[in-house]
Amino acid sequence: MIYRFAHVLFSFWFRCLNRLIIKGTEHIPKDGALILYGNHFSNWDPILLNVAFSRPIRFMAKHSLFQIPIVGACCRAYGAFPINRGKADLSAIKTALRVLKNGEVLGIFPEGTRVSEENSSAKGGIAMFAFKSGALLQPVHVAYRRRLQIFNHIEVCFGPAISPETLSFGSHPKAEDYSRIGSELMQRLYRL
Repeated sequence: MIYRFAHVLFSFWFRCLNRLIIKGTEHIPKDGALILYGNHFSNWDPILLNVAFSRPIRFMAKHSLFQIPIVGACCRAYGAFPINRGKADLSAIKTALRVLKNGEVLGIFPEGTRVSEENSSAKGGIAMFAFKSGALLQPVHVAYRRRLQIFNHIEVCFGPAISPETLSFGSHPKAEDYSRIGSELMQRLYRL
């Protein structure tokens, strides 16, 4: 109920009060486990992607957001789950892998925080999730023309899904392999 209300409200916000252009929707798999990964420029990105994407997304979100009463409730309503950044959060890793095992969509921002394209540096978690789950990877690039949060021109571009079998993991990948592949995935995203 809360999800549907929020979805309608934010769809109006992005489609009517901003100029939202969505490209590449033909690349989105209709079902099955999927890792949706994108650049992270604004606090609005997870909500925007839920509006632009045709399937519900379970985002990993920093733990501190869940401590803020209204924000935490919104995160939960949207299906997000907390992660303690800066350390190996086994609970969040298990939740993410369970989401993928259940055939759902895991939303992740591989850079771990909001960054500009010039300062992009992906963490290896995205590659590790792809390797362990075998889920397809769906790149999405979000571009805001202005920093204003209203009357903005926003473009969301989905690229072709990437099979983890096409990535060079090797038989027993290490942390540096995951980091290298995470960076390669972000380079693909920024070429969209």
